[in-house]
Amino acid sequence: MQEKINLWFIAARPWSYTAAIIPVSLGAVLAYAEESQFRGLLFFLTLLGGICLQAGVNFLNTYGDFVSGLDDKDHASCPQLVKGEIVPKKILAAGVVSLLLGVLSGVYPVLCGGIPVLVCGFIGVVGASSYTTGIFPYKYVGLGSIMVFFLMGALMVIPSWYIQGAHGVWVPLLGSLPISFLVMAIMHGNEIRDIEHDKQCGISTLAMKMGLRRAIIFYKSLYVLAYLSTAVLVICRVFSAWALLVYLLLPGSIKDLKNLNTQTDSEFIRKLAKKTGKFHFLFGFLLVIGIWIGTLLN
Repeated sequence: MQEKINLWFIAARPWSYTAAIIPVSLGAVLAYAEESQFRGLLFFLTLLGGICLQAGVNFLNTYGDFVSGLDDKDHASCPQLVKGEIVPKKILAAGVVSLLLGVLSGVYPVLCGGIPVLVCGFIGVVGASSYTTGIFPYKYVGLGSIMVFFLMGALMVIPSWYIQGAHGVWVPLLGSLPISFLVMAIMHGNEIRDIEHDKQCGISTLAMKMGLRRAIIFYKSLYVLAYLSTAVLVICRVFSAWALLVYLLLPGSIKDLKNLNTQTDSEFIRKLAKKTGKFHFLFGFLLVIGIWIGTLLN
């Protein structure tokens, strides 16, 4: 029993759920700063819906990469599937069930948030189900990181904002930018790591189209844009000055980006997506905490 739980734990990749937790939390804290109210139940349901969508993407991505021949015994996001320890149809079913749970979790929030939440939710479900499966698996034509910028950025921050009772679109849209840049960096880091493997499998990614050198430059620029957009949003008073807490991470970021210059074919590249995911969480956490502190002090 424990072995099966471990297998499904790896397949679900729960460590990636912070990519959903951060934007939902950011939308809620921005709304709190605007309206001085917090709807706990709605926040929980929104968070649950976001996590379910992320889980659905993980399962369907695993299934899509397997049936397309992208995953093998030496290169797989879920080695248990390649080894036959999990049946592919069960992974597919888990993905569909996760998306359905996400939809069910979003029914009440949609009723409270209105049309903007419904539109964002619909686009999110379609995007989640089309990453590596469906009629147009956009990951395989170089659109993965571009679509993630919107799907795991603004399209999660904006509905969370409306669900908490705030109005207008510019604050959540602009406020989502730092997190959008970093979630794109997670995906782009994955693509950098997999350039050679993806070439052999005959798929196209943004990193592959750029080539390694330019892909790394673009990756670094996403970090710069995250920091720069935060500062600009503070100057424009979209964020509280306390949002600048994210700059506590700057020394570590500089060190990591320097290492990327000299270790482009090393263990550093293989761990690039994981490092970026951790940075996305820490950056997002400090951003949310900073906005919350600023609201309390004001």
